[in-house]
Amino acid sequence: MGISDDLPLGRKVEYPATRDPSVLRGIARTPARERIGLDAPLPFGEDLWNAYEFSWLAPSGLPRIGVLTARVPCASPRMVESKSLKLYLGGFAQMVFAGEVDVAAAIAQDLTAATGATVSVEINTPAEMVPLGEFRGFCLDDLDVDIEHYELAPRLLTTAGPSAAGTDAVYTHIFRCLCPVTGQPDHGSIRVAWRGRQLNRAGLLAYFVSFRTSTGFHEETVERIFVDVRHAAAATELTVEGRFLRRGGIDINPWRSTSPRPPKVIRLPRQ
Repeated sequence: MGISDDLPLGRKVEYPATRDPSVLRGIARTPARERIGLDAPLPFGEDLWNAYEFSWLAPSGLPRIGVLTARVPCASPRMVESKSLKLYLGGFAQMVFAGEVDVAAAIAQDLTAATGATVSVEINTPAEMVPLGEFRGFCLDDLDVDIEHYELAPRLLTTAGPSAAGTDAVYTHIFRCLCPVTGQPDHGSIRVAWRGRQLNRAGLLAYFVSFRTSTGFHEETVERIFVDVRHAAAATELTVEGRFLRRGGIDINPWRSTSPRPPKVIRLPRQ
């Protein structure tokens, strides 16, 4: 299904008292992809979710905690709405499991059913989390750029010269867009690396800023950037990474690429 009235976003809802897959809400990917012209073959990629506020009970009754990481393939027919995932995970707080492996298996089963593709899940202690890191490439944020557009403007992506070609990797930490359901702001960082025509870096920064009052789920936003940059740069190789800040204790980190090799997993300081 697409965006519908039964999503829990923007509503007062109760946490389930136990594991309840029925609270998960899938959102079909196809409508958003049709709007931006993203069709077969799809890029490689996944949506990497980190849930930092997750707990359950050991057989002794002692609460256990862990950072839950779920990987949803971008080829899945559906993505999962974030608040429904938070509600679903909250139902585990008073459930007894023998260990992390059993918890992860239960969640993987339910998310696989909700998305229509195999989802992998792992649970780590806070000490086992990926250490803080930084994107590689050129940071656009200190460029001296006059900004005029705060609504999506792909036309701002211009080439650096008529024959300029090669590789480049740039990123920004000042990215913002709006939730399509609640209108609340979503802040994050975006990195783009490609081979093809060289793009004007000032125009790239202005393009990223133009998302500021535009709506879209994180996954859809990263795919829109992928399509726009691939077109503007005539890119033969392209990777787009999004690392968004937590909402409800969960951060969402989609990546899309022409290569099946996943980018290095990092956790930015703001995350």
